[in-house]
This record gives sequence, C-alpha cells and structure tokens, in this order.
Amino acid sequence: MASAMNKSSTGNVKRTRKAHPQASMHDVARHAGVSLITVSRFLRTPGKVSERTRQLVEDAIAELGYVPNLVAGGLASSQSTIVSMIVPFVSHGVFAEAIQGVSDVVDAHGYNVLLGHSTGSVEREEAILRSILGYRPAGVVIQGANHSERTVEFLRKAAMPVVEIGTLPETPIGMAVGYSNHQAALAMTRHLIARGYRRIGFVGTDPATNDRILQRLAGYRQGLDEAGIAFDPALVLRSPFGIVEGRQLLHVYRSMQPMPDAVFCASDLWAAGMISECRKQGIGVPTDLAIAGFNDQDIASVIDPAITTIRVPRYEIGRQAGRMIVETIAGRSVERMVDVGFELVVRDST
Repeated sequence: MASAMNKSSTGNVKRTRKAHPQASMHDVARHAGVSLITVSRFLRTPGKVSERTRQLVEDAIAELGYVPNLVAGGLASSQSTIVSMIVPFVSHGVFAEAIQGVSDVVDAHGYNVLLGHSTGSVEREEAILRSILGYRPAGVVIQGANHSERTVEFLRKAAMPVVEIGTLPETPIGMAVGYSNHQAALAMTRHLIARGYRRIGFVGTDPATNDRILQRLAGYRQGLDEAGIAFDPALVLRSPFGIVEGRQLLHVYRSMQPMPDAVFCASDLWAAGMISECRKQGIGVPTDLAIAGFNDQDIASVIDPAITTIRVPRYEIGRQAGRMIVETIAGRSVERMVDVGFELVVRDST
C-alpha cells in the first residue's frame, strides 16, 4: 500500500539566472601578475613553469573560476550543445532514471547529455567539472549539495544554468529540484515506531560526505526524539552501497545485545541484502527483525518479503531539471527550487 507524503511546491519566487562572464586567460594573467604567455605555458606544459609562478597562476585560476575553452578553437563566444550531468554512480539504478529524465527533455531541444560519475568523491567531482567546463556546456546538472569550495565557485561564476538534484539545499548554487530527505526519513521512522518498534537501527554512508544521508539521519533522530526514544550511536552503521554489504551488516546487528527489532536502511540495496541473509540465517522478517529501505528500486517489490520503503519520483526529478535548464537558456523565468515530494510505501518487511 502506498500513502502520499510531503508533495508540495517549493520556491514560489521565479527568476531568470544571470550568468557571470567567463574569466579569460588575460584575466588570469592580470590577477596573477604574470604575462599571457606564462599562463599559456602553464596550461600547456606546467612543468616548464617555476614553482612560485605555478602557484600564482593556480591561485588566480581558482579565485577567478577560469577554465580553458576547448570549443571551436578557443573562440571566447562559443558554447556547445552539451548539458553536463555529474552523478555519484552510473551503475546505481537510482541515478539512471534521473539521467533518462534529463536526457529526454534536453534531447528534444537539440542538446546532448555529457555524463560524469564522481564515485561520491568531491575531489573527483571537482576534477570532472574542470574538464567538462572546458567544453563550455550549455548547462550543468549535478547530484546533491556536497561539493568542494572550488566546485561551488566554478559553478557560481559559470555563464550557464546549474541545477542540483535529489535535494533541496537552503542556498542552491543556482536552482534545485528534489525532495526533503529529512521529512522522508522522519516519515519512515514514525511508521516503524507506530508499528511498535523501539530499538531501531540506521544504515547509511558517511553523513559528512553525503548531504542526503545527513538529512535522512537527522530525520531518523527526530523521529526517535519525538517518541522519547534515546538515540544510540551504536545502532548507526556506515557502509558502502550494496546488497553484499547489506548481508554483512546483518551480522553486525545480530552480534549486538540486545539485537535491534527494526533497521531503517537508507538504500533498498542494504535492505535487500539484509533480508536475503535473514532468510539464510532463519531470522523472520518482520517477526524477528523489521527492515525498511529507501528509493523503491525494482528489487524492493520483488524480494520476499517485499520492502517497506520511500518512493522517490527519480525520472520526474531529471525531467524537471532538464526543463529548468532549457527554459533558463531560452531566457524564461524559472523557479529556483522544485519539490517533487515522496511516498511512504508500506509492504510486508515491517
């Protein structure tokens, strides 16, 4: 059974994003106090530039948000028909639908998606962005709100629309489309508590490097606090995403005294792995251990027992992001944030 949750509109103020002019090599040279030839030499063969000069140029590039123009022989006015999209993992199904949504919209307007995957690393994300910006994309769609300071500066100074997806940051770089991870996790935690569970575990990645997990953890903690249940940090486990990892996590919880009576997994992959291992170990779900997930991936409805989870309209997130990019390029007024909402889907695992 599926119950609609937290579907609302966000960001009633409309605006057209004004682009900053792109910094040029001349700007970098002037800022660093070196010649244009020196900047050019640094970009082509940095090993031939002294360490002190190299540092001056690197600092100027970072402060100005300069990226070399790799389009049309370096013509400053050129812009490609590329819309760049950076996600943590291409193989992770939760991102595939958003990618398709963006592609379906921008393709219809003559643009093509150039995809990069960061593996969840802000350093890799920054490296990908530096490379992509050299091709002067028409717009950038980027997952989440965890970015390095330089990534944020590059995007804020870029002469193109930027959309962060899967989250609703208080201060988006440009625009954002997603849902409240906090409210979604709070809804799931309230559901588990209403079913009578009191010792509830939580599985996620490192919240310091994943803003969505950070918000889900906060929602989980709020739900416990509302019910007067003390937060136990020992019940919060961190793990890479995966079904195999979920199987391993079950053994960690099983070794606890007492064992949890429910676990809220911030991904269906962990939940599926735990359910699979429960069946192998003769642990009843939900009679001995209730298990909930997040994202409503395909596996959530086909595994036995089917997983209680949070359903997120991933394709719609991508479609809205693509629309926001296209409309901004066309000079039309666009919402700063779009909240697509979520659903709590109750199945047999809880």
